[in-house]
Amino acid sequence: MRYNRKESGFSMIEVLVALLVLAIGLLGVAGVQLLSMQQTENSTLRSNATLYAQTAADRVRANGGSVLTSSELSDLEGRLQQVLGDDSELQISVSADEAQITVQWTERDPFSDTGATTQTLSMNVSL
Repeated sequence: MRYNRKESGFSMIEVLVALLVLAIGLLGVAGVQLLSMQQTENSTLRSNATLYAQTAADRVRANGGSVLTSSELSDLEGRLQQVLGDDSELQISVSADEAQITVQWTERDPFSDTGATTQTLSMNVSL
């Protein structure tokens, strides 16, 4: 007696190809996740820069619309550098009934040649 037996299942090549496709897909997902985390960090830096610019505006208003003293400015800039990095800067210029506040910091940029980009936030405030 002869038995005709039909084989079923997957061959080793099919399994390896499926694993390769899955691995490539997971690498893509990991790359997108990394980029998302970097952009979240950059968003946090922008929010903090806005917060410090508003704080500086409030201090200028509380100071009667005049320029902050050097100790007040260095205190505010010191706190800014703790949050945004040592290369961040705060500039305040007051003229008549308006103040211009500029915050500058460096953030990671995966699309830049250097891997970082300098960002600037300028805010004009009525006093």
